Amino acid sequence: MKNKQIIDSWNKVNPDSTADERMLVAILARKHSGRTEKKKWLAPIASSLVLLIAITIPFLNNGSGDFDLKLSDSGIKVNYTDKVLPENQSSELVYLTEQELLSGSIDQYEVVVFEGTVKAVDNIKLDFGGTEFYRAIAKIEVTGAIRGDLAVGYVLSVLLPNPIDSNVEVSDTLVTSQMSVGTKGIFMPMLYDSTSIYSTNEKTLYLTEIAEAGFSDGQRWAFLETPNGLIYDSEAYPSFSGVESLEEVKNIILSKIQ
Repeated sequence: MKNKQIIDSWNKVNPDSTADERMLVAILARKHSGRTEKKKWLAPIASSLVLLIAITIPFLNNGSGDFDLKLSDSGIKVNYTDKVLPENQSSELVYLTEQELLSGSIDQYEVVVFEGTVKAVDNIKLDFGGTEFYRAIAKIEVTGAIRGDLAVGYVLSVLLPNPIDSNVEVSDTLVTSQMSVGTKGIFMPMLYDSTSIYSTNEKTLYLTEIAEAGFSDGQRWAFLETPNGLIYDSEAYPSFSGVESLEEVKNIILSKIQ
């Protein structure tokens, strides 16, 4: 089994709604300024949820919930939900250079790049035997391949590090939190494999049982067309300063990955 570890971004918190609006406006403003600011590397805190390498053989899940979990530990339930309880989560992102963000892999997991349209996005509740978290799964149709083997027309299921339109505020998700049905964008998720797991409360969920791919965080792995204009993390991509369309974004990405 490959010795991999996915960057954890699930245990984060947004500020309140007023601060969130200010941050969204800041993202739109920064994309015209091209300013950059490096972020410090912070060691994971003890309460952080970390995606680890499976080192034991999982036993059969008891099969409850909306997802048929056969590899994950017994007692885990994953359900679609229309009710999300208020929650705040926060932590700092690990700094990555623009070159690292546009590389073909992160921690040895393949990162695909494609143009796409969100066809569906649904909130889910993950219950690890009493420890509960809310996330979302987006179904994104590939409309143009930029890097990777995804075929045009394929609908990829992608795990988001945040729920959508809810009372859960998750920091560093100002981009993915703008996703809704019909949203067009350029997406850069990592593909899950048999070593992609999520562990807490002494229970392990195999991520491939709920999605095919996921974002390392909700800030740096997507460029979205929204009613407010093009949304992306301009601090993470200083050379993209001034871009106003997905076509411009695609051309820059192609020039850097070829």
